[in-house]
Amino acid sequence: MISESSYWKDDLLKQAKFLRKKIAQKRWPESTLVRIEQSIMIGFYTIRKLIEAKKISDSNIKRKFQIKFYSWSGKLATWINLYRVEILYDFSKSAPVEKDMIFICNQFIHSYIFMTSFNRAGKLTGILFNSDKERNKALYYVKIKQIINVFEVIGNDYPISGMYYYDPKKQDYIVHNYGVDDYFAKTVKPR
Repeated sequence: MISESSYWKDDLLKQAKFLRKKIAQKRWPESTLVRIEQSIMIGFYTIRKLIEAKKISDSNIKRKFQIKFYSWSGKLATWINLYRVEILYDFSKSAPVEKDMIFICNQFIHSYIFMTSFNRAGKLTGILFNSDKERNKALYYVKIKQIINVFEVIGNDYPISGMYYYDPKKQDYIVHNYGVDDYFAKTVKPR
């Protein structure tokens, strides 16, 4: 259980800073690619732990990601062919899809495919990914700038108020946390 979240959130901000530096990079040794994967995996694990520990505001837990979806081609994704994404998924058409924070966290934590994506100039643009459960359904793409933004938002999220009530069915408390933006959205009326 996380009792003091600032250490976790500070590390998340460090991960964001590291990833931001990589956007302009053009040479990609294997060690850097591995470090990017570690940073993203640890970052989303951190976010999931903060969610489970009730240490971030509800609005950020409900945050939606606009990502790309590539359909599965019908060929089974296995350990032998997982880097052959061009035969496993249909890249001729992509569809936008909206996924929530928990879904994205779980996809990265349980990633089956994790591949960095670059533009023609060799700059990092995003990540192709899916989990072991989604591998024979879809491949997803998220922009690296979206990941950095989420790490920064969650790293700076310190709820200012909360509401707790006991749920006898769960035999535990239901917790709702509100951040500064949530508070002002409810109390300050536009003129």
